[in-house]
Amino acid sequence: MGVWNAKRTPYKKHWEEGFETASTKFEFYSETLKALLDEHAKGHNTSIDKVMEAMKYEARGDLAFVPHYEEPIRYGDEKEFPLIFTEHRSRLNREGRSANTTWYQEFKDADPGDEKWDDVIKVNPIDCKKYGVKSGDRVKVTSVQGSIEVTVKEWEGTRPGVAVKCYGQGHWAYGRIATMDYQKKIARGGNNNEILPSDYEHLSGSTARHGGLARIKIEKI
Repeated sequence: MGVWNAKRTPYKKHWEEGFETASTKFEFYSETLKALLDEHAKGHNTSIDKVMEAMKYEARGDLAFVPHYEEPIRYGDEKEFPLIFTEHRSRLNREGRSANTTWYQEFKDADPGDEKWDDVIKVNPIDCKKYGVKSGDRVKVTSVQGSIEVTVKEWEGTRPGVAVKCYGQGHWAYGRIATMDYQKKIARGGNNNEILPSDYEHLSGSTARHGGLARIKIEKI
């Protein structure tokens, strides 16, 4: 049992110091962001609106400096790629570094909808019927970026129009457990990175990947 021995911070002790913003206050309308974007725009002989356009944001004018909604960016025409692809992390690890261990593969079904020693894409039964696939079918999953081969899992927890897959499988050079055939370099399942376009949330620089960036189609092999 640990003992808490840190000094208590008095209530409101640092409030008079203010926030690290242009106004030193919490900014619903961000004067800080406005000043930074204005400086950047002037340095490139353009306008803030043009900077927002270059960064793929829809907001113009004052809307850029307050919380607002932006339409998500999707890669792929809906008619050709009808399903929105999204991914999640495993309960057993966070970055897919355990794929070459037997315990990871044996207990892979700890992740909702997943199967032991396999790599599945979880699709709502309504969409499975629509596209002529069922649980256990091997399918080719294709986006504008590339293709992977995985197993279909009918899963009511997936919203219709969306396909979900756990990150972490699809290794071909990570060892004999992670692969289906290490000597022949045959991967166990598919690597999500193969079908995800490279794009970024430009204000923060964060990789944009988890929220349905790619549209996909699935075809029975």
